[in-house]
Amino acid sequence: MDLFTVIFLLISIIVIKFLLKSDPQPINGVYSQPNKWYWLKFRLFKCLLWLRKRKQDQKVDGENAGYGRKSRNSPEEMDRAQELPKEHPKAVDAVYLTGSNKNGQFMVTATARRHDNHVQTIVFLRLPHLGFLELPCMPDTSLRGDRPGEFAAGGLHIRPLEPMKTWAIQFDGKLRHVSTGKLLHVKFDLTWTACTRFFDFDVDLPSDTLADAIAREPWSRQFFDTLKTIHQTHYEQFGDTRGTVTIEGHDPVTLNIRGIRDHSYGNIRNWRQLHRYCIQYASFEDGTNLNISAISMPTTTSRLHCGFLFLADGQLEAVTWTDLEFHCLGDDGTPVNKFTVKFKAGGRMRTLEAEVLDWRQFYIGEGRDAKIYERYVRYRLDGVEGYGLSEWEYVNTDGTEPQNNMWLTC
Repeated sequence: MDLFTVIFLLISIIVIKFLLKSDPQPINGVYSQPNKWYWLKFRLFKCLLWLRKRKQDQKVDGENAGYGRKSRNSPEEMDRAQELPKEHPKAVDAVYLTGSNKNGQFMVTATARRHDNHVQTIVFLRLPHLGFLELPCMPDTSLRGDRPGEFAAGGLHIRPLEPMKTWAIQFDGKLRHVSTGKLLHVKFDLTWTACTRFFDFDVDLPSDTLADAIAREPWSRQFFDTLKTIHQTHYEQFGDTRGTVTIEGHDPVTLNIRGIRDHSYGNIRNWRQLHRYCIQYASFEDGTNLNISAISMPTTTSRLHCGFLFLADGQLEAVTWTDLEFHCLGDDGTPVNKFTVKFKAGGRMRTLEAEVLDWRQFYIGEGRDAKIYERYVRYRLDGVEGYGLSEWEYVNTDGTEPQNNMWLTC
């Protein structure tokens, strides 16, 4: 047998063994692992992202956004209420603002606009001398909009004042005092002011991060059609919320908190498709602001890790790796209240420690499709103290439904 034949046989054996190699099973039956084609798919998708980003200078129409391409031509077009596509009954246009400080002040306000003037609405306000106040309809969130075409329902009104710079957060109505159950009239007129630029996940997400998530999944024509159809534009930026809160029977309170503002819009948001997500927002005493996120949507990306770090001087460092694995943190449906996450940003390994100080839980979706925990957290980033929010979501499998399936009135 000559040398050529021996080499040919060895290569054939290696190829056959590779082709017959079975792929690893998803962890806990959900979270995909790299398979034998992973590195080829990883490089192919990175190439696709590179090609899409090259077309960035072309005028965009919102029809082919994401994966390296912008959704709108300008920040002004992005940072306003969006038209909900009539052909997509699950279309969404949602804004979310949260903030906290070391003194125990913590707030979450959010509205998600849907068709037929349906607005999923969240208001949580925590003050150190009172504890939590919340909308009377909580833990359910489905309301009728107060002002069609605007981010307004249940007495809450969120609106842009200057694109990507300032937003108004107004509330005038009843909130339930969680400890006593008493309904109190609450009024506030707050201003959120950006302290960082916005991070657009359509174009700022590192190519390696997205390619890793996509390469883990089984590929098919249907898979890529789904990726395109259910894509949502999402961007975030940190800022300060300031103003006065007036609560029935109590002295006015000055609010001065820092946190995230985000805006999401797209053709489809189906909360049943989101198996889990764990998002950490933190602001630190040295001026650093951080997002570390893990998202599991098995339809497209069963394991997506991402995030970003804004340094005190405004410099952006994308998170390129984290050990925040779902199967190690609360995958039994019970959130972990004390945990440590290691991550890499700017070429440097960092350690984030989290301790949950207080929390509330709510449901969202057409019924109670998802269960979400909003947690007020003390963080430490490489020893530097900070405060923020840890939002953990689980697809809801406990069989509970809202008091009725119609929209609620707060």
